[in-house]
Amino acid sequence: MGIIKNKSGPEIESIKKALIKTFNDHELKITVEANIKSVDFLDITFDLNSNTYKPYNKPSSNILYIHNESNHPPSVIKQLPKSVENRISKNSSNAAIFNENIGPYVDALKASGFNDVLKYQKENTINNKNKRKRNITWYNPPYSKSVITNIGKIFLKMIKKHFPKQNPLSKIFNKNTLKISYKCVKNINTIIASHNKHILTPKSTSHGCNCSNNRICPLDGKCLTPKVIYKAEIPNNNNNEIKFYIGISETPFKTRYNNHLSSINKPNNKQSTELSKYVLGLKNDNISYSIKWSILSKINNTPRLNNCKLCLMEKFWIINSIDDTNCLNKRSEFVNKCGILIYMF
Repeated sequence: MGIIKNKSGPEIESIKKALIKTFNDHELKITVEANIKSVDFLDITFDLNSNTYKPYNKPSSNILYIHNESNHPPSVIKQLPKSVENRISKNSSNAAIFNENIGPYVDALKASGFNDVLKYQKENTINNKNKRKRNITWYNPPYSKSVITNIGKIFLKMIKKHFPKQNPLSKIFNKNTLKISYKCVKNINTIIASHNKHILTPKSTSHGCNCSNNRICPLDGKCLTPKVIYKAEIPNNNNNEIKFYIGISETPFKTRYNNHLSSINKPNNKQSTELSKYVLGLKNDNISYSIKWSILSKINNTPRLNNCKLCLMEKFWIINSIDDTNCLNKRSEFVNKCGILIYMF
């Protein structure tokens, strides 16, 4: 969306055609509407004739909010009318437009059991950039009305008990830096739908290959397999020894394979591995070599922070091989950060 000033109709049409041609040259498509003074964008209507903007809803849309007696954290229910008020105020250029368009939202709130009076709020223009933000760690337990225990109160008591002022960690763990905020849990319908999708959706175990010639595929037609622990074997034709390197790939293996080739053909310290260092040494000594690739393990789970089975499995294979003199991996790799979250080539 854009505004063109001081241009005639034919000039705007020329710009429109040039824009479409630019997209077509890059094998892309675009739909352009020109010479319009009012446009609906997301949940706002912009009007150049009156230089105003107002809230917008599709004619077929039905405004729904959670009920004030629903099983949601009290803070969420309490802040709902205020959030609606702030949103509609931001989407209204003045109080008159706010009052003209607030009706459907008030009716939706009343249908959900809220009787709050919504008023136009002017946007706060105070600059808060210079205010120092406190480093806060949030604890988000699931909320349910059926739980009578005051989890937040007990949590703060535990912090006070285990991190008293004389504790060196009290500056990090205290009631000012640790906050609690309940999170909503999935409803039964969502849980059942997710379970049914997991059970009924057929899972494909083959990942194929997109190499131009299957005969040169590094993994015999399985180069697109993701989440793997792989092994690279490098025979040395001069002394008949076979060095090997164990690595990890969360993305399809071919992506990691191409990165290895790049670090070998275009040496870069930031992307170097023990494999590329060894191969570059062979190349500098004019020793012929070849690399054979294979998959040691495949993990099906999605990696999570501090619980990445892919990284743990890689360390398992390295530990079992580290005492072998032909292994190129280093012991320092045991303490590397997750290669999925901070990918190191």
